[in-house]
Amino acid sequence: MRKILFINMLLLFGTAQAETLGTLFYSPAERAALIAARSGIAQTAIYTLNGITLRAAGKSVAWINGHAATQVPPDPVIPTLVIHTDHVLIEGKVIKVGESLDINSGQRTLRLPEKSVRVKP
Repeated sequence: MRKILFINMLLLFGTAQAETLGTLFYSPAERAALIAARSGIAQTAIYTLNGITLRAAGKSVAWINGHAATQVPPDPVIPTLVIHTDHVLIEGKVIKVGESLDINSGQRTLRLPEKSVRVKP
């Protein structure tokens, strides 16, 4: 009886350990997709930079797709995020405030209202 109980405990413990160790064998992008799927956040290849909040003595925040993302500690959904004063880098690609970027195709979309930018002659 004790042997059966011991074997069952080993099987349960081994299964739990295998699930947590499984994430070690994935790339950072695959891990981010797993974390996003577990937390219910949709993983997308299109990022829209809504704004940047810079703090002198704290964590800077980039508002991406309507959600706050930080560089330190690394955001689980966007682990490659680097925040600068007027833009962010995601997977080494620059995205400016008000701009959307499809990471896969490289297509950019500027989301400003019509006639919001005027050029003086």
